[in-house]
Amino acid sequence: MNRGFAIFLIVLVGCGLFGWREYERQMREKVYKNRIKLKLAQQQQKQDQLEELEGIEKEEKTKFKVQIPHDGKPETNTYPMILDATSSFDPDQGDRIRYGWKQLSGNKIRLRPNSSSGIVSFEGTPGEYTFELTVSDNYGLATVITKTVKIEKEPNQAPIVDLEIRQGVTD
Repeated sequence: MNRGFAIFLIVLVGCGLFGWREYERQMREKVYKNRIKLKLAQQQQKQDQLEELEGIEKEEKTKFKVQIPHDGKPETNTYPMILDATSSFDPDQGDRIRYGWKQLSGNKIRLRPNSSSGIVSFEGTPGEYTFELTVSDNYGLATVITKTVKIEKEPNQAPIVDLEIRQGVTD
């Protein structure tokens, strides 16, 4: 073999090894960066899930919850509720305010005396009821809030059996 050709082969193999090592370094760097991206994405997903749970928890805390009291009568399954917005006011002296109630969800109920009163009531069965209240002034400005009332069913436990077995005859 020619000495020049052998040197050429050595240089070629050396360049190939150098190129391979550079390729290997680049691939390791890519894998490292992808791992970091994956970990960041997983952390973001956990953070999003935590924020979602906190939002649900906060929403649950803002619900007004009541429970139908146990009265021994299965046919009584309603609970009277009052929604009172009469403490609402307009900071501009002399402005009159109007009320507008709207039921957004839940079993259909009737607001008494009517949906434009400052204070309304209803009889609700177990479930969640969401209401929207619009308080507006005579200039047309309004504030809207949403509130949820959760009526939980009457608590009731199954009877406890206490059975005694003995010898004998009953009369």
